[in-house]
Amino acid sequence: MKKGSPLSAIVSPSHKLRRQVPTFALVGAFGFVVDSGLTYALVKGLGVHPYLARVPAFAVATVFNFLLNRSLTFSGSRQPWLAAFLRYCLVCAAGLVVNWSAFAAALALVQYAGFRPPDEMLPIFVAFGTGIAMFVTFFGFKRFAFRV
Repeated sequence: MKKGSPLSAIVSPSHKLRRQVPTFALVGAFGFVVDSGLTYALVKGLGVHPYLARVPAFAVATVFNFLLNRSLTFSGSRQPWLAAFLRYCLVCAAGLVVNWSAFAAALALVQYAGFRPPDEMLPIFVAFGTGIAMFVTFFGFKRFAFRV
């Protein structure tokens, strides 16, 4: 279909989403591995409390994911790198609040129920928080950070 055809306005956005959503999910999976791996390493290796370990792990994952989302998921963005990164960080901050809150609530709920999950289960709680936050961040990145 030609770019200027009457149907291109209708088909184009959905075509972009069909490419962006799976790419975003793959980049997110990479970020999850970085985030949960660093969280686990900080808890198990350095004895950092799980709630505190999420902060530096999330920060490192954020930088990697920005680079991947910028070059793969939202490659059509014409936004300057620094401006896009700053807006990306703002969206990530909102995502972190949602992510960390879901992570902490799930972990606290399990502990309140009388279970002490082993450290090896922390990636499950990280995945829960990440899964909840991904809905907020996808549209924030698309419409605000990269404006595509």
